[in-house]
Amino acid sequence: MNRLKIWLLMFFMVPAISAAQTFTNENHGYSIEIDDNYQVTRNGGVTYFESNDKASLVIMKNWPGLTGEVAKDYLLQGYQDEAMAVVATSDLKEIAVEDGKGLRVDVRGVLDRKLMKGVAAAFIGNDGQGIIMLVSAAEENWDKFAPEAERMIVSVKFIAYSAGPSARDWYYMLAGTRLSLRGTSDDRRRREDLYFCSDGSFRHRLSSSAVEESDSGSAFGFSAKTRSGSWRVIDDKDKTRLVLLYSDGGEESAIIEDRNGQTILNGQRYYMMRNNRCR
Repeated sequence: MNRLKIWLLMFFMVPAISAAQTFTNENHGYSIEIDDNYQVTRNGGVTYFESNDKASLVIMKNWPGLTGEVAKDYLLQGYQDEAMAVVATSDLKEIAVEDGKGLRVDVRGVLDRKLMKGVAAAFIGNDGQGIIMLVSAAEENWDKFAPEAERMIVSVKFIAYSAGPSARDWYYMLAGTRLSLRGTSDDRRRREDLYFCSDGSFRHRLSSSAVEESDSGSAFGFSAKTRSGSWRVIDDKDKTRLVLLYSDGGEESAIIEDRNGQTILNGQRYYMMRNNRCR
């Protein structure tokens, strides 16, 4: 597991308080009360809640099967790399959670030479759900931001799993993201990227590279092909299907599934990440 994704920290000004709304993630089996000025972005098993003014970010990481012992170790251990260091600054405390249990710990850290304070929490559901949550702010803003962070943390509830995301759910999950298929162990030079925009347009990029050996030396070649069009997601009986309608008249479709936070198209895993080509 890439801990950097879980311990991703950002430093923000204190956001304006808005009306709270319930965000429900039926696929991962939880809900959270969060202000309605937050935009939702999903990247695999990670859900980001970012305020419209980019003043705050909440991160929820799906961790199916998380246990109490693993959660305790993870929260107290902290994280460190070349750019960031995070350490626990308090003892673990229990959180009352509907249909589950929770633990929390205060944290302090440094990111790009800036000091921060925050709270990290772990939630374990009675039906096997697991969540890691992180809320943070610049150290000088934490005292003002802490009450809002507290409201979010204690609002987390566990709910029943659904059979999987519906077509509508998948549309919101995909809009503004990129799906990337890496080459297999036998063909690592091939790459496929799908860029989905919220206006219903997409770009499909196929690229490959090759090295040719000869008596006179080696030659390196690279090729790339990009197509575009419109995309939609439909419910097809008991499956959900991603449909790509190309501008040249072609059409492709694939069964899309979420398997424990992994995005699967026709049986192959695609990596979901942020899309910097359309907003």
